[in-house]
Amino acid sequence: MKLSNLKLLLCLFLAVGLTHVRAQEDDEVEIFDVDEIAEEEDDYEIGPSQDVETAVLFPDYPDKRFELGEIIKVLFMVNNKGDMGFNVTHVFASLRSPYDYNYHIQNFSIMPVGTLVLPGRQASFEYLFKPDVSLEPTDFWLTAEVIYNSSEDRMYKSAIFNGTVELVEKNAEVDVTKVFKYLIGLAVVGFSIHYFYNMNNPKKSFAYTSAPTTTTYEDEVFSLKQQTKSEDGRAINRAVRRKTSKNKKKSKKK
Repeated sequence: MKLSNLKLLLCLFLAVGLTHVRAQEDDEVEIFDVDEIAEEEDDYEIGPSQDVETAVLFPDYPDKRFELGEIIKVLFMVNNKGDMGFNVTHVFASLRSPYDYNYHIQNFSIMPVGTLVLPGRQASFEYLFKPDVSLEPTDFWLTAEVIYNSSEDRMYKSAIFNGTVELVEKNAEVDVTKVFKYLIGLAVVGFSIHYFYNMNNPKKSFAYTSAPTTTTYEDEVFSLKQQTKSEDGRAINRAVRRKTSKNKKKSKKK
């Protein structure tokens, strides 16, 4: 069965809620040592059974860029394509140096499972781990493995995931799309408030008056002269009219 088909099958099994074991991060969970488990088994085989296939998903981090200090969820499936049952006993994971596989950076909890996968059946599981927040944000090698026993009491170990992952600081990068949506939301809210405010409070008309003009001393003197000339002119006109009227009267008497 191809890996892509296994992943699709894993999604289907998780959707319908097939055997689902969750590895909790709890102080009360017993921690096991892989070497000690191996020593207790006489027929321990380093490596997977040819009758077992695995598939894995990181639903919250499909790009395999894990945030430091955050719980990482691993969903994986065990597919038994053989003719005997396998008992899944433990799941574990570790971060290693990408330059030296034998150099362990952080070992995560080894969780007991205890789930029997019958021949021709599959089972899905959930495992949680948390990269230490003090680690440097860079590339690491992540190894996640599952230990299981056959019905013949032989122990096997299969890799769930074995590859490079990147650890990043939480919120180290700004999601441009989220910021853009946030700004659009603010603009819509602001426009709505402005629109409804103007609807409920129409603008009042104001009578504007011209600003008072300022005059200088020279302007006042000029105005007075013009007024004086106007008054003198009117007085002269009155005197001329009176004299003209008297002359007319004298001419009538003669």
